[in-house]
Amino acid sequence: MKNLLSSSGNQDIVFANSVKELQNLKGLQDKRLCIIKTDFKDLKEIQSFCKLNSGIEIWLASRDISRQNVINANNCGVKNVIEYPIRKEIIKDFINKSSKTNKLDIISSNIKCENIKGLNVMIVDDNPFNCDLLKEMLKSFGLNLKIYIKPKEAAKAVEHEKFDLFLLDIMMPDMSGYELAEIIQKSKLNFDTPIIFISALSDAENKIKGFNLGSYIYIEKPFNVKVVKSQICSLLNACRENANRSKETDTYLAMLTHDMKGPVLAENSALKLLLANYSKNMNEEQLEILQNMLNSNEYLGDLVVNVLNKYKYENGRIKLNKQINSFKKLVTECCEQVKYLAFERNIGIKITYNSKVDNILCDYNEIKRVMHNLLTNAIKYSFKNTNISVNIQNNKKNLIITVKNSGLGVSLKNPDDVFDKFISFAKQHKSINIGLGLYISKQIISAHNGTVKFESIPDKYTTVTFTLPLKKTPVL
Repeated sequence: MKNLLSSSGNQDIVFANSVKELQNLKGLQDKRLCIIKTDFKDLKEIQSFCKLNSGIEIWLASRDISRQNVINANNCGVKNVIEYPIRKEIIKDFINKSSKTNKLDIISSNIKCENIKGLNVMIVDDNPFNCDLLKEMLKSFGLNLKIYIKPKEAAKAVEHEKFDLFLLDIMMPDMSGYELAEIIQKSKLNFDTPIIFISALSDAENKIKGFNLGSYIYIEKPFNVKVVKSQICSLLNACRENANRSKETDTYLAMLTHDMKGPVLAENSALKLLLANYSKNMNEEQLEILQNMLNSNEYLGDLVVNVLNKYKYENGRIKLNKQINSFKKLVTECCEQVKYLAFERNIGIKITYNSKVDNILCDYNEIKRVMHNLLTNAIKYSFKNTNISVNIQNNKKNLIITVKNSGLGVSLKNPDDVFDKFISFAKQHKSINIGLGLYISKQIISAHNGTVKFESIPDKYTTVTFTLPLKKTPVL
């Protein structure tokens, strides 16, 4: 041990053949690292030594390294367990890195982690030893840790449960951490969840690949426990703060749109009253102006309703009022409501009812909202002087409704993306739209246990098809 110390040429490190050798050693508090040889039978003495010398990094060196021994040492406050005889490279590594990590160690001890308690964190590593170390390292944060040794099982869990952070090893059998990260990014629940790669791969190419796959941090093994804890805590704190800010913004927007609803409805009523009672005394130009104002105001009303419904559906505050309703009546009413919008662009709406089924169990107002959204979109993005077709048919299980228009269309790698929040082609099509209509429509259809599909070819046509189950379900 003494020979190794002298060869390292660093007086910040002290070696001891036993913890007893360190008793009454002068200048110990000035050291950066203390390495103690052990057989793990003296862990009580080592724990006491760690408590008394919290400012020193303490390692154990042993010929008998097992998973349980490492966990026990970690619980005592030991930073690292290395193999004895000690290799010079490990000491040189510490000397090179110690100056860089010292400041981070100080910072990590001051980080507040109360706000991250209860967050869901997934750990995926095919080595149980590494999983146990990470579990022990993070248990003080109060996180809800889900550990997977088989990455394919982790991939299944990603589709069914929302997580706040993923800690992924890279080199695993059956599926690499990179492949799992791609699955996470494509999932509906976790596409925006941060990922941290923890790997022995230290080359620049793998690090770049990790960051390209959305990794926030790339941690090399072996790692500095204090630094890694600091990184994880800081990332989770930042994510929670962003989520809280987003929630506050959503609450403000929900309140704002709710307050707008009353005045918009009042203006609609006033304009309709003017048109109904005073149109005979107006010339063509005046009538056109009033009708345009009403159309614009009704569009604003739809926008307000869509924003409000977004928050209601996401917060689980909408309960469907399912009753037996005439679908023919519903479709006819919707077409009547949008006829002025269609008339302005000389667009015809043709309804083809190829189903013997009329009465269907649904929430009349909500399904009417879906039809209204689809028809207004079809009118907005149709070429002038064309027709919109509404086709209703059925199979044994479902009523099938298709709305097709000839118009601008869109090009998408994944057509289902149009049903995401705030997906809009307003800029591309030089129109006004915030991208909530199709999102809300999908939420309503899903709540009815139906499906919806989007198909489009640019400058040709767009088709939206949705289904509603024919089987009667309990009224909610």
